[in-house]
Amino acid sequence: MLEEHRLLDAAFDSDGVTLSFADRLGGAGTMRVGVVVDASGRAGILVKRFGRHEHDPLLLNIAVHAQYEGIPRASGRRAGDIRMFTRPDMGWLWFIPLSDTVISVGAVIPQVVHRRESKATPEESLTHYLASTPAALPLLERARRVSPARFDADYSYLATRAAGDRWVAVGDAAAFLDPVFSTGVMLAMQGGLEVAEAIDAGLRAGDVSARAFARYERAVRGRYHHFRRFAVGFYDPAFRKLWYSRPPIRSIFDAVVSVLAGNWRPSVTTRALVELFFAVVAVKRVLMRIGRS
Repeated sequence: MLEEHRLLDAAFDSDGVTLSFADRLGGAGTMRVGVVVDASGRAGILVKRFGRHEHDPLLLNIAVHAQYEGIPRASGRRAGDIRMFTRPDMGWLWFIPLSDTVISVGAVIPQVVHRRESKATPEESLTHYLASTPAALPLLERARRVSPARFDADYSYLATRAAGDRWVAVGDAAAFLDPVFSTGVMLAMQGGLEVAEAIDAGLRAGDVSARAFARYERAVRGRYHHFRRFAVGFYDPAFRKLWYSRPPIRSIFDAVVSVLAGNWRPSVTTRALVELFFAVVAVKRVLMRIGRS
C-alpha cells in the first residue's frame, strides 16, 4: 500500500499495466500490475482517458457549501442526523454533522435560479441562500463559518465507459448521483464489492479484458438509473408535494422508502407500488398545471 503518491501515467500492453507515480517529496517510481482500478473519484483519471463523465441534463444544479461551528443539534442517538430544508425554488439546504462541533452546511440550487441570484463569491452566495430560507434561520443564530465556501456544479454524471481491458472504475469515478437521497455511499460500496469479485474471477480465469467487467458495468448503469428517477423527481413540484404529504396508501410510501434506503433489487410488489407512486405524481402534475390542486 503506497499512500500520498500521485499517478503520473498508466501504460497498457497485452501482458499488464506499468504505473508511473511520484511521492509527496517528488521521488518517482514504477510498478507493474495486472489490473488498474480507477478509484480517483470525480477526477476519473482513466475514465476521462478512455471516455468522459456524461453530465445528467436533468440534474444541472449548483451546490455551494462550507463548514460551520456553533449550530445546535439534537441530543442522544439523533445527534448525527442530517437535517434538510426545502426551498420553494426547488432548491434545498443540508446540515450534516461532521464531528462533535463541526457541521457541513450547503445549498443545492437549480442552475436557472443560481444564474439569477448568485453573488460575487461562494461565501456571499451561500450566505444569501441561507438567509433566504426562513426555516433554517434559527439554526444559524450563533453559527460561525470555519472553512472557505466553495461551489460544485454539474455533479451528477455517469461514465461513458466504466471499464476496459485491464481497467475498471469504481465509486465516484464511475458515477455520481445528486445527493438529495444520500444514495452515494451505498452505490460506491456495492460497486466496490462487485469490482473485487470481477477482478478475482478475471485473474483466476486469465481474462481481465473489458468482457470480464461487462456485467459489473451493466450493474453500475442499472443502479444509477434505478435511483436517478427519484433524484430527478425531487426537483419536480408534483413529486415534492406528494412526497411531503405522503401518498394516501401507506404501502406506497413504504415501498418508495425501501428503495431510497438502498433496495436496488426490489420485489415485484415493491416495483409495482413504486410505479403507482410515479403514476400519482404524473396525475398531480397535470392537476397542478390546470390549477386544480
